Amino acid sequence: MAHAIFADEAKKRSLSVRVFSAGVLDFSDQPKLDETSMTCWQHDTSPPAESPTWVGQLPLSSINRFLVMERYHAEVLAREYGVAADRISLLGSFDPRQRGQEIADPFGQGEAAYERSYRLIRDCIVQYLETTDEQLNRRAIP
Repeated sequence: MAHAIFADEAKKRSLSVRVFSAGVLDFSDQPKLDETSMTCWQHDTSPPAESPTWVGQLPLSSINRFLVMERYHAEVLAREYGVAADRISLLGSFDPRQRGQEIADPFGQGEAAYERSYRLIRDCIVQYLETTDEQLNRRAIP
């Protein structure tokens, strides 16, 4: 959902960014989750066309900012892929309502969890885009 929301919000702002989305565990052989797609459609957000991607499949050295959901994701990026800490941010740290720096995966928790997750992720991405002083024509990974 973060990929879809980030791409949608960047488009609304006419920002030239390339958005990557990937997990630290390899689920690249799995289909897209219907719950994610349905939640995005309910909010007029086009879900990404791609199937799940694994972080090892990305051009890591060309990505300037990594927005991650959990501290564990940041640790894996730093430890296993050599991504510098100053290129990694917890997406939840941009939450204007300060609901916590980590964003839990709603997988298997039902429709209400996906809805809460969508709203939280969107709030964080909007705040990030409104407050960051980075050049947003760079690449990002939520």
